[in-house]
Amino acid sequence: MSRTEQELRELLRSTHGMPDGTPKFAALEEVIRHADALGLTEFAFEVRMQATNVFQHSWAPAKALLTFSWCLAAYDREPERFQSGYEHDLLWQFKWMVSTVQEFPEIPLRRTADLLDDMERRYRRGGHSMHAVHQHRGLLAEAVGDLAGAQEHYERMALTRRDGLSDCSGCVPSSQVRTLVALGRDEEAIRIGEPARRSGCIEQPQWINSELLLPYLRTGRAEQAAEAHRVAYRRIRDSAHNLDTLAPNVLFCVWSGDPGRGLDLIERHLSWLDRARTPMAEMDFAAAAVAVLSAVEAGGDGELLLRFPTVDGRRRPDTPVAVLAAELRERALGVAARFDERNGNTVESTRIREWMAAGPIGEPAPPVGSGGDPRSRSGERVHRLTDRVATLVAAGDRAAAARTRVELAETLLGADRFAEAAEAAEEALRELDRHATPEEAAACRWLLARIGKETGDRADAAERLRQLLDDTDDAVRPASLPSRPELEADLGDLLDYGADSAARYLAAARGFAAAGRRTEGLGALVQAMWRHPYSETEAETGTLRDILTEARSTLDAILTEDPPTPAAVPTREVVAVLRGYVDQIRAVGRHREAADRLATARTLLEHHRATGPAESDDLTDELGAVLTDLGEEHLRLNAPAAAEEAARAALATADHPWDPALLLVRALRLRGAGEEAAALMTAHEITEDDILEAEEY
Repeated sequence: MSRTEQELRELLRSTHGMPDGTPKFAALEEVIRHADALGLTEFAFEVRMQATNVFQHSWAPAKALLTFSWCLAAYDREPERFQSGYEHDLLWQFKWMVSTVQEFPEIPLRRTADLLDDMERRYRRGGHSMHAVHQHRGLLAEAVGDLAGAQEHYERMALTRRDGLSDCSGCVPSSQVRTLVALGRDEEAIRIGEPARRSGCIEQPQWINSELLLPYLRTGRAEQAAEAHRVAYRRIRDSAHNLDTLAPNVLFCVWSGDPGRGLDLIERHLSWLDRARTPMAEMDFAAAAVAVLSAVEAGGDGELLLRFPTVDGRRRPDTPVAVLAAELRERALGVAARFDERNGNTVESTRIREWMAAGPIGEPAPPVGSGGDPRSRSGERVHRLTDRVATLVAAGDRAAAARTRVELAETLLGADRFAEAAEAAEEALRELDRHATPEEAAACRWLLARIGKETGDRADAAERLRQLLDDTDDAVRPASLPSRPELEADLGDLLDYGADSAARYLAAARGFAAAGRRTEGLGALVQAMWRHPYSETEAETGTLRDILTEARSTLDAILTEDPPTPAAVPTREVVAVLRGYVDQIRAVGRHREAADRLATARTLLEHHRATGPAESDDLTDELGAVLTDLGEEHLRLNAPAAAEEAARAALATADHPWDPALLLVRALRLRGAGEEAAALMTAHEITEDDILEAEEY
């Protein structure tokens, strides 16, 4: 089906708020396809330029090569057809393409060299600095083992002025550190790199901190290395785009003497290999993982089972350390062989074998989660717990180390150091799942959910609670945790408005009811009805049917209690259930039942107002709203006299009389009392448009 240009622009705008991933990619490609079919060249160019940025900074740089190439050719043919700013954007994207093509062994080195030559010609033609050109020539030389060429271009770049096409203040030092480390100039690498550790762009500070890991350890700066790892991993852990940067951080766990943390990272991120952004990233991560797995296997734990999370509805089977090591070793060497064939040497396979055989460098680094201000009480406790973790890890007591990490996470959480608390708790959970009791693992999942709620990461907190509720047997849930219905209500609150949230609140309502906690159960039932979208079909089937059935049975049980008097009823909560129930059933046309339920609410509220304590006036507005809703239902049932009575009662009760006045005007008109209706319209400034809008609603 063809689309109009306006529809395509709307679809393009809709992608701006979408997370990177297959749905966003598909939407962009659909816009491009239809724009080409309609001959909208300028628009197709604009979309491809945006798509290049999206693809490059996700896990689909191969797609970026295609969109970039199309835009470059289109611009070369008719540069006057496009906005002048696009030339700068294309020259900037050239750097991405040069970096990308060398990470695919199927693309010949000659193609990369040609691309670099083209980049240089265009930069010179535009009067731009050669700074970025030297940078990328040096990185290519280093990648293929030409260290003399890497050093030459490094020195030439250092003597060349920066300009608007140079990388940022974090990315330039990152590439410099990479070259200097390859040349063995660690102290110089640290001197160049440290000032950039707090830089920020889409690739920073994770890239510069990752590049500094090896020189820090080789020069005896274990604490700085641990801190660089912490900083880098916080930015890496949430996006598969960062797989290439994750690899040295996994390898760091072997270098620093903490392969247990490496297992955590492998379990957490192995699924990223399925969408590795380039073969180079795939190879590096697989090799780093082999180094960790080999260290664990050498320690006698080759049969230890690794457990993997469910990702996109799929879960890898539990796999022994030794089996996974063999699988990933073959995978890494297979990709390395392809690079060797492309490069005409054995540089990559040699590097990968060295990675896989890596061992500790210098003194063990402090475990992640360490740090803290020693002048504060919480800081002192953090240091003590960190030291205890290090001692237990060194002794091989992983279960005790994990329990201590839980204490550390609780302490960090209490000090509002949320990111560190999350890292410590995540590490603890991995070890607890392997070496401790299910009760302890469940308590740690609850801790992670609390951290997520504190930091505003509702999605992560919800997933932790979902695991705790759905994957943990009630018999092993610690008594220290909130009750199951409390956890269900927490999860319902964290989930977005919709059927899933409503289902969790329904489960909470049933649990509270079974425990005799009536008020909380009624509150959860109200939330279940409020959070479920109105649905004519689901009113008879599915979650909404279950919610409405629960509401009816709950109301009937309360309203028919012995003695059957309003005094025995928790008025506020029951009325809230009645109104939530009415909102759902009148949306599907059940107006007679809606009127009956609202009449019950009216009776309860009027009795409460007449006989309740002084604070019962708090429900006055509630009574006015119920009377107004009741009048609306009477109008829908063609009962204007009953609607008039309800409207007059609401008008006498409500602090905000405009809505009941509008209702009364409509009822009076239906009864032929036009003069009184007109007087009310004047008194309350009601217009004909107001009446028309109310009747359409």
